[in-house]
Amino acid sequence: MINIKAYETQIEISKAAREALASFKEKNPEKFKKFIKWFHLRPGSGNVTIVTTHEERAMRGIKVGKTRIESSAEFLADCIDTDGKTINWKKIAGKFNAEKGFEKGTGNGNKEYPFQAKMINNLHDDKKLKKLIGVKNLFFIASEVVFSRGKEDRKKIDIVAHDGDGKVIFFEMKAPANERDKPVDQVNGYLELYGKDGTKNYIFEEMLKNYPQNPIEKITGYDGYGVIGYSDNLSLKGEKLIGM
Repeated sequence: MINIKAYETQIEISKAAREALASFKEKNPEKFKKFIKWFHLRPGSGNVTIVTTHEERAMRGIKVGKTRIESSAEFLADCIDTDGKTINWKKIAGKFNAEKGFEKGTGNGNKEYPFQAKMINNLHDDKKLKKLIGVKNLFFIASEVVFSRGKEDRKKIDIVAHDGDGKVIFFEMKAPANERDKPVDQVNGYLELYGKDGTKNYIFEEMLKNYPQNPIEKITGYDGYGVIGYSDNLSLKGEKLIGM
């Protein structure tokens, strides 16, 4: 059974995160640009995780309450140097001393994280990727999206994007060393659950329609790809993108 109450709560938190991000963008457009280059929001059922795609802390993050989203985003933007690339992690650690998520070396050491972070950073402007999968645009929505029908049917999608015309696209990341984990089989499992053939899941749709960054207005279908590594030398073999 789907825990509808939990997902309704997550959608409400996502709406609050979306409003906070929009407010930050309106009040401080330049700071917003600095922030959104290296950070994104991942709503949960009780709080929001601010995740970084900076190569020094790829896919690590901290949890904040919904009332702290805007102030936290502004602080993180202020920790990015004028070159737009260097981040003062020491200053961040001093601010969020109770949250160790951005500390180097924490987390589970996932080998996919560097590839996942790089792909998210490049998604919108990667002309070769868009050509390979046959879309004109790609907009990043979310990372590590979890949708569950219970312990035996828990799905976590590495990257969720959309093409601007209603198609949701899933990317399941694997490091080259983990290719045997069969990312295409995994992504096909997601498509079966979420509705490649038009079977709608209204809770999941509402989640994507209310995400903080690049929410999709209308969903017309789903597609997905397994990704082995990620680089400028992407190639497509069936439903598998190879970037080694």
